[in-house]
Amino acid sequence: MPILFVESYKYNEIGNTKCKAYLSLCKLLLSLCRHQLTFSKIDHTQKLKIMSYQVKENIINIFSGLLISSIYAVIIYQRHMEGRFDLTEDFKAWGVIFLIFMGVSIVARIILYIVFHIISAIATQKEPDIPVSDERDKLITLKATRNSHHAFSISIALAFVLLAFGMPVYGIFIAFLVGGLLSEIIDNGSQIYYRSKGI
Repeated sequence: MPILFVESYKYNEIGNTKCKAYLSLCKLLLSLCRHQLTFSKIDHTQKLKIMSYQVKENIINIFSGLLISSIYAVIIYQRHMEGRFDLTEDFKAWGVIFLIFMGVSIVARIILYIVFHIISAIATQKEPDIPVSDERDKLITLKATRNSHHAFSISIALAFVLLAFGMPVYGIFIAFLVGGLLSEIIDNGSQIYYRSKGI
């Protein structure tokens, strides 16, 4: 009888030890799952912030490109109609127009970006956080740049084809402007599309 009691006691001790080990393992697994869920929530929130900021930036780029190009084109066309210069024959004037357009575009974009950040800070009551791009963002940028380069190349090739069929020479300069604007819209539009698809 004492021997059976000792054996039973040893068996219970071994069982208790195994139970404690299993409980410890379960607690460890639950702890790891909890931490994983926390990191996933943080990562998901960060991705939403990145997408939101970058999509807004793409929209600002498209809006500023259309606005600046349209206003500048209207001003140049009005001066051409007033007889200040002849864009059909004076190619030097086209060179001056391109140089002025680049300077105006850079300054206007800087002003628009400043206004965008001010409005964003007022709306959110804090300084907007500029997220750090990861490998996925770099891949999206590369694909969008590829699309914009294809669009610009096609527009210039089409301009030369039309030139061969009798289009005036000044049409090449217009093709450069339209092709540049179109490639910028495709670049930013592609980024918005790829981010919405989760690529």
